[in-house]
Amino acid sequence: MTVKYSLTMIDAYGRNRSMVVEAVEVALLVDQVTALENVINQLAGVTDLGLIRADLIYVGKGTPFAVTAGANRDTGATFSGLIYEGDGKKASAKVPGIKPALVNADGTITLTQADVEDWIELYAEATPHSLFLSDGETIDSWLRGTLDK
Repeated sequence: MTVKYSLTMIDAYGRNRSMVVEAVEVALLVDQVTALENVINQLAGVTDLGLIRADLIYVGKGTPFAVTAGANRDTGATFSGLIYEGDGKKASAKVPGIKPALVNADGTITLTQADVEDWIELYAEATPHSLFLSDGETIDSWLRGTLDK
């Protein structure tokens, strides 16, 4: 596995500049965060730019898959559900380039289709979840899937 730091900086004119650097991987996450903080401190000594974001990225060696002929990144889907312990609040997860075969004639996506269900259950609290939504939330139950406009 490879570790990278993504650093987003801003200049006095409000323009962002990002840089990604590869880092030495250490065993514990807390030590990796400490190493990132050290890089941030050293960067502050050599740049006038402000740092607005620093991300720690672990790059795995997953198995890539090929693009399908006619695939379109602008054709996506949104899946909406109720947030786990969210008192009825809803959240959504998006998928770019949804496969046309998964979309019904009316633009809905059946949640019980095997491939769809396997994907959205990664966010479900009960499964147990593997992914979080934007604010560290998980889903209690999925309500619908729709093709994006």
